[in-house]
Amino acid sequence: MNFFKKNEDEVVYRKLSRGRETGPISRILSGICLYIIVYLLVNLFKNEKYLAFIILLVLGFTPLGFWIMVGLLIFFIITKYWFGVIPILLYGVLSQLSGYFGKKNIRRILNGKRSNVDPFEGHFEMSYIFILQFIFFGLAFLTSGILSIILWVLFTFVILYEVYIFYFRLSSPWRRLHFSLMMRYATIAGHQTGLAKSTGKEFSIREALGILVKSAYPHIDNTEINLLIKSAKEKMIKFDDKEALEKLIQKNNPAMDKNKLREVVDKLESMLKDPEKEKKGLYIRYVIAEIVGRDYGEKERLNYINAVILGQAI
Repeated sequence: MNFFKKNEDEVVYRKLSRGRETGPISRILSGICLYIIVYLLVNLFKNEKYLAFIILLVLGFTPLGFWIMVGLLIFFIITKYWFGVIPILLYGVLSQLSGYFGKKNIRRILNGKRSNVDPFEGHFEMSYIFILQFIFFGLAFLTSGILSIILWVLFTFVILYEVYIFYFRLSSPWRRLHFSLMMRYATIAGHQTGLAKSTGKEFSIREALGILVKSAYPHIDNTEINLLIKSAKEKMIKFDDKEALEKLIQKNNPAMDKNKLREVVDKLESMLKDPEKEKKGLYIRYVIAEIVGRDYGEKERLNYINAVILGQAI
């Protein structure tokens, strides 16, 4: 038992140190920590504390960064440089919180209790945005006059775009999964289609969905994967959610006429009985709904299916 616990701890630490599978909360807190480091660098340079500036610049973004901050904190307290003490104390609190949420998320993924899905998959520009915001932020503090104003404006545009992406992908639990999983499925389906053509076999949506679920839960066995897909298919065919969805739609739209409500739900039910083309699109989303439910509960699963009906989860 101790061996497995120790092995898990090592895996968690390794992933945390690389910033992998840490989840959005940990990532946001880590971003704030980087702002603090950049702010501290600018202050050290402006106040001509060049030795501390060089040490922090060279080693602050490495795995030794935490201990460098501890050393600088002691130095700043001794020299009574309070402009350095306060940011480092704030950095210490936020970095510990980031580590806590990061480890929690990694353990959930390892134990199969949370899907391994990055909410920002597909937004490749986020890496460049991430770098640009710190460059603009640091230079805006360092410069003055019209150049500083221009840099603050650029920084504001970058932040507004980043906030938009964060809201679009994180504002509800189902959003953290749907868009990324749909992009994964498109890639998987494309690969499986090409493979089917080269081998002369027919494309299997069931096989593609199995790969999708496995990519979301790499640490669960095939039995659980098959049960999840089977559950999604049965709920889709039988439309078990009809009554619950009617109540949810009525709750979210109290002014909606009951006849209109019934028309909306009946339309979805008829789509489930329509030709295979319609079923495939809904089959994929029902499997994603099961993943949403497994991660966040039945209520959020219904919210996701409701979003599918309203065309918010396309």
